[in-house]
Amino acid sequence: MNTTLRPAPHYFVIESIGGMNEGYSDTTCRRVEDVIAPELAKAMVEDYIDQWIHDIHEHWKSEHGIDVKFGHEECPHGGWHRVYVNLDHFSPDMADVDIDEGHTLFIQVYNSVMLGDAVIVYDQMDDRVRYIATRSHAIRMAEETISLYADGTKAKMDHDYRKGSDIKYWADNLTYAYDTLAEVVRDLEYPQEVMVDIDDTCTHFFPVEKCKRLIYLNGSRITTENID
Repeated sequence: MNTTLRPAPHYFVIESIGGMNEGYSDTTCRRVEDVIAPELAKAMVEDYIDQWIHDIHEHWKSEHGIDVKFGHEECPHGGWHRVYVNLDHFSPDMADVDIDEGHTLFIQVYNSVMLGDAVIVYDQMDDRVRYIATRSHAIRMAEETISLYADGTKAKMDHDYRKGSDIKYWADNLTYAYDTLAEVVRDLEYPQEVMVDIDDTCTHFFPVEKCKRLIYLNGSRITTENID
């Protein structure tokens, strides 16, 4: 399909399935690159959008018997393009269908020199790339979110303690917060992708060096490069 995406040497292709249970998300980030011919990278991304729409349509047809429709959003400046399964047209008689399976494809353009420690920061709640940050900046972002949650939890725990109430729930939440922070630091330093699902937020951190490339298979279908 034709899009308003700018020709660029780097594109990040993020696929997610929203509406999952808390603590779980099926989200991946891969990349398309062509520093020599950015227009070919754009063409490949647009081919992949067509392929993705076809595959998701066939999935819904075979799994649910639904001729699903799609919605599109795009940056007016060509910086990103979002395709999603449009659930608005579902009728009430489809209540028995698991419509939590909200597939989304998000394409992010990156037109600068790629840093070796770059991290893609993806907001699952809004299906948007928020930042392409350095590793240290990504860790600080996660730390800020988790620290705010921990501070609020400590205040609630102190309040219940003064009332003589059971504070085990808040203590468990506080332990979860600090375990999550430790996991973020460990995984991004490793590096490997990590998700922060805390306090009504769900954010994915994808180190670019671990994002596999999309390539043409036998000149037609696009697939993930098979590199260990």
